[in-house]
Amino acid sequence: MLPILRQLFSEWPISAPILFGVAIALSLITVIVVLTDRRCRSQTAISWVLLVLVAPMVGPIIYWIFGKAWLSAKREASYRAVADERREVRLRDEASGAGLARRESREAVLKALDEDQRHLAVQAASISGEFPLGGNEIEIFDEADALFDRLAADIDKAVQHVHIEFYIALDDATSARVFAALERAALRGVETRLLLDGLGSRGFLKSERHSQLRAAGVRVVESLPVGIIRRRFGRVDLRNHRKVVVIDRSIGYIGSHNLAAKDFKVKERYAPWIDATMRVSGPAVNDMQKIFVEDWYLETDEELWHLVGQGIRDGHEPAIAQVIGTGPATYESAMPHLILSIVHLAEEEVVLTTPYFVPDEPSLASLLTAARRGVRTVLVVPEHNDSLAVKLASRKYYQRLLDAGVEIWQYRGGLLHAKTIVVDGKTCLMTSANLDRRSFELNLEASLVVYDATTSQRLRALQESYLARSRRIVPSEWYARPAWKRLVENAVGLLSALL
Repeated sequence: MLPILRQLFSEWPISAPILFGVAIALSLITVIVVLTDRRCRSQTAISWVLLVLVAPMVGPIIYWIFGKAWLSAKREASYRAVADERREVRLRDEASGAGLARRESREAVLKALDEDQRHLAVQAASISGEFPLGGNEIEIFDEADALFDRLAADIDKAVQHVHIEFYIALDDATSARVFAALERAALRGVETRLLLDGLGSRGFLKSERHSQLRAAGVRVVESLPVGIIRRRFGRVDLRNHRKVVVIDRSIGYIGSHNLAAKDFKVKERYAPWIDATMRVSGPAVNDMQKIFVEDWYLETDEELWHLVGQGIRDGHEPAIAQVIGTGPATYESAMPHLILSIVHLAEEEVVLTTPYFVPDEPSLASLLTAARRGVRTVLVVPEHNDSLAVKLASRKYYQRLLDAGVEIWQYRGGLLHAKTIVVDGKTCLMTSANLDRRSFELNLEASLVVYDATTSQRLRALQESYLARSRRIVPSEWYARPAWKRLVENAVGLLSALL
């Protein structure tokens, strides 16, 4: 490359000042955009500005490809249409007789919560507009085989529609039972829709199984296509990371499982992948339906709003649950603010599990504060991670956490991929979001907050099974690590705001 540049400058001497001027102009413009981006946190902005100043030509190019969470004009218009439709639905609902009953029910649900839970619920409602709903029956699945057996059985009972949305789908022995159930449902006249992320499921979308599903009548749509011509979302690395299923407006699934076996063929060396998903029966499923209907509309322009707000079956247990959808269209820092508030609820114990731990400063501060005020604060992460950069960057924070008294456990039974939080055994979060910038600012994510002791204690028991297969980091051993390891981790950690 350097010989080519030297030859270019020798033959056209004017090229050097022109390129220098372009680099300076591009850098200045990029710095201005970074500093005026309302969604860009200070830590992230500093990292981008430093990169632009250190690499005046390469830095700006990297920023414009991967740094700014920009949406295409088409996608911006679609999001506005979704927001307008949500507002119209809410106004029509409020004006109806049923609207009054729902308002009274909402107030009753909020009153049933503790004061701190009520504050969390109101904050969460500010993200996507959904308040908590009571009367939900919730089951927790950790094994992919058991989960997809149950999902296939639910699909076989469907009479109206099956809506499925995943980041990754693989054609393997475990997922095959779900695909077979989808084909059977479509052949008997049930409306079946399958929404798969264009990058995460790229291989599947080119597979024979995909063709078989379409031939059977299953409508398969690529979410956020990665092709230059077909892509309508703006940045190529803005992904639909949600894992949501809705069946007949009454049964829903939400969590961290992808549509794949736990041996996860695309990354077998880290297997088994350990996930968790909640099966919900009750009113909260309607809000999961809203997420799917909106995402489907954004890709197809097909309106399915008539499927929202009807035919919701009451559950048999009183679990109060709240569905939250986050992404580039929600207000900035919505997801980290939610996590911060959940951690601040803790009076005795908070346990978090996540595969990718690269927190922003407020999220980190919430863990440090919880530990220093006497709350048992436990962080469980995989010992081996499929992302070396994330693994190194996350370790930059370990000493501060250990100094504050946070327990850090490394899971040794595979790649712990479950994203969960349990607070005091009475409030819990099941989510597709990781504790990193990508989930906070870039990905479309789906979460379920459950204000229920029974469900929270079941999830806490699952977390305890993770701890039984984990090794706790001993502070004295951690501090005694070689200096070169600390140097590498701190160096990579400088880029943590960009990961």
